[in-house]
Amino acid sequence: MGMLIVGWIADRLGLSKLLAEIIMIGVLVLAVFVGAMAIRQHYINKGYASAIAAVKKQDNIAIDAARKVEKKAAVCTETSGYWDVITQSCKLEDGE
Repeated sequence: MGMLIVGWIADRLGLSKLLAEIIMIGVLVLAVFVGAMAIRQHYINKGYASAIAAVKKQDNIAIDAARKVEKKAAVCTETSGYWDVITQSCKLEDGE
């Protein structure tokens, strides 16, 4: 089948059969290369999306933790205390 295509291309373009074979091999090599690059890029994009999702999950966990501490600190301040960042606890001003 390939030889029929090479012969047809050679006849249509007025090329020698050897030159038509070289062109056909070049086209096949190029097609394989482009296919391999497309598959490679697919997996690069998939890995990128996975990494971004993991970072977003970590960000959301950190944001939630910060909001919890912020709420505790606000309650502490409202009860005449101050939030100790080192011990992560409320220190009452009248207790010292």
